[in-house]
Amino acid sequence: MATFSKRKARILKKMNEITTLFNVEASFLVFPEAGKHHSFAHPSMEDAFGRVKRSLGHEPSGKDDTNIGSLMEDYKKQHNEEINKKWYDLAEELMMAEEKEKELQESKSEWSNIVNEGVSVDELKRAHQAFVELNKRVSAKALQWSGKDGDGSSSALGEHGHCNGGEARAGEQT
Repeated sequence: MATFSKRKARILKKMNEITTLFNVEASFLVFPEAGKHHSFAHPSMEDAFGRVKRSLGHEPSGKDDTNIGSLMEDYKKQHNEEINKKWYDLAEELMMAEEKEKELQESKSEWSNIVNEGVSVDELKRAHQAFVELNKRVSAKALQWSGKDGDGSSSALGEHGHCNGGEARAGEQT
């Protein structure tokens, strides 16, 4: 998509051709995202605004209301309000991210305190390995009880009962 600044010269040339060819008065204002406004008017922007105001029934006051200064001020005010809103939203987002980071740091420090409270890294690794082995055995039993062990029977649960009638302990084969 071509930006306005790349097409501006062609647009202005075409507007000039139209006003000359058809002997009409024309004007337009463009407020691109970049913030630099562009205008074209034939014969002048002030005349065009005056004509529009008169047709809408606005009487000009003692000062010159037909200049584009008030329009530009309104645009700048609106643009500043948009920028302020974006800044406020970003500041709020940053504050929320900082709070989340603080919570994560606190959580991380709580877990690191476990290591400092007498639990060694080797003990943590052994506990992790025990949980992995327990998970494998429970998964195997679940498959066996669901009848997917190849024998085709669905009565495996009735034969074995719950944990073979006792409690399963970590590190103990059932």
